[in-house]
Amino acid sequence: MTVQYHLRGLKDEPALRRVLTRGLATLGELVRVASAEVVLERQQETTPAFQAVVSLAVPGADVQAAARDHTWAAAWQKVLSRLREQLEARQAPEEARPKSRSPARPFGSRRARAGAAAPG
Repeated sequence: MTVQYHLRGLKDEPALRRVLTRGLATLGELVRVASAEVVLERQQETTPAFQAVVSLAVPGADVQAAARDHTWAAAWQKVLSRLREQLEARQAPEEARPKSRSPARPFGSRRARAGAAAPG
């Protein structure tokens, strides 16, 4: 997995990257992640000050999540939780998903059946 980190308003320390990388690795156990983009920033003028945004390139549509909190660790955990929920929902068996409420149509459309019955 290729990971691109954007750390804004925080010290880019190896310990911080290790925590972020470990969190992404847990998501990699659910689905193959080709690449990830992680934005972790501290915005002093807003409350809560820490924001985490992650985009994962996975088979099918990419998965994205964002969260804000008063500490970077709490924002990071919220993002991981939201990503995990999205990935687990994709893996849910088809019968667990809600069924469509529209009734099944018989073969052919009404127009085709009406044209076949009309004298020619």
